[in-house]
Amino acid sequence: MNFKGLGTAIITPFKNGGEIDYSSLERFLDFQIKGGVDYLVVAGTTGEGTSLTEKELFDLLIFCKAHSGGKPIVAGSGGNNTAVLCEKITKLNSLKLDGYLVASPYYNKPTQEGLLKHYAEVSKAAKDTKIILYNIPGRTGGWILSDTVAELASKYKNICAIKEASGDLNFAMELYQKVSVKRPDFTFLSGDDAFTLPFISVGYQGVISVVSNEFPKEMKLLVDKALEGDFEGAKKVHYGLLDIMKANFVETSPSPVKYVMKKMGFGDASVRLPLSELKNTQKLDEILSKEKK
Repeated sequence: MNFKGLGTAIITPFKNGGEIDYSSLERFLDFQIKGGVDYLVVAGTTGEGTSLTEKELFDLLIFCKAHSGGKPIVAGSGGNNTAVLCEKITKLNSLKLDGYLVASPYYNKPTQEGLLKHYAEVSKAAKDTKIILYNIPGRTGGWILSDTVAELASKYKNICAIKEASGDLNFAMELYQKVSVKRPDFTFLSGDDAFTLPFISVGYQGVISVVSNEFPKEMKLLVDKALEGDFEGAKKVHYGLLDIMKANFVETSPSPVKYVMKKMGFGDASVRLPLSELKNTQKLDEILSKEKK
């Protein structure tokens, strides 16, 4: 598994913000499989992984693996306590997942040296399971710089990909330039739906997507066409999805996408505190009404 193509960062449906709604989840996973997505990212940001207990996380991953139709499963992972994170990953190894998506530590604001040591420990804990680095400074307050990624990619075989969600195209290109020279088999993924097409045009190989929760077939088509070099075809799909890509962030994700999924019959739109359900529904209602016409 090299994580190229389309990975959906799936929602975790709840019952009124409480227990996981496994009935909705099973139907939703079938929707994703039929949509042709390449793999599933479970308990990431969109899946509210930080709001799950350890037991819930394990139960969720076991369920998703059993109902994934053979699609690879990546577990959203991260934390700002290296020892605690490594202990969790050591336990998760028993599930024999296909990868871990590991966001950079939040709040602590480690230096690049600290990040190198942090990910070295994570690599060791994961053993043979592959790791996708996750650069999302808007949520974590810090960057994994390109030289750091290049060093990690060079030293640790199981660190094999990065989800780049800084929103900075110049940085994304610098990252590709520096890392691909040292690790030709390294996979570069967009972490922003709206940047998927431009990122693929400069060498990236896919996306871990939010909008594919709602439109898996269409997002899969966009990614496939772009990777095949059919940028005109990809551009048409891109602009067809652009409004919903942007509207998914009218409030803190995943509240908007969970609202849409409720409209589509998956779950009740509830999120866990400290998040709250979507209030600004007008834009999404307008987009969804156009889709039905």
